[in-house]
Amino acid sequence: MKKPLLFSAFCILMINGCSSDDSTTPVEVNEIAEEFLEVHNRYRTEVGIEGLTWSDELAESATEWAEQLAATCAFEHSTGNYGENLWMGTSGAFSITDVVDAWGSEKQHYNYSDNSCVEGEVCGHYTQMVWENTTEVGCGVASCDGFDIWVCQYTPQGNIVGQKPY
Repeated sequence: MKKPLLFSAFCILMINGCSSDDSTTPVEVNEIAEEFLEVHNRYRTEVGIEGLTWSDELAESATEWAEQLAATCAFEHSTGNYGENLWMGTSGAFSITDVVDAWGSEKQHYNYSDNSCVEGEVCGHYTQMVWENTTEVGCGVASCDGFDIWVCQYTPQGNIVGQKPY
């Protein structure tokens, strides 16, 4: 039986010792989802909002998009109905925590009082992570030419112009 894309993509990158058929036990996949949630929810707790829950549907969608990007080594957002964070780095060099913390580090560039980013800086990955109305996340990763392309998708999507995240 073919494993869901989430299993094979994470097996390739995150789980050393996978067999050649990319099989991964559900426990290993749950640990991966838990790490994504733990790091995301740390940032949400800092601003006093409820944590996200994991969505297998979003994880499959995110993994499919990561694989599509990796097929051509492209790096662009999908056009779906989800919020989305992307990240790219050297294959195998970055953990889940590293990737989510990279998005979370944008907090230093976000000014809540006027709901803006510091001029010349990016903070939209962070604000998507802490968008209060967002309740679910799912993530995936694929590799291309020595780089890993990470995708997390969120629902309901955040970063709605004119609204504060929390």
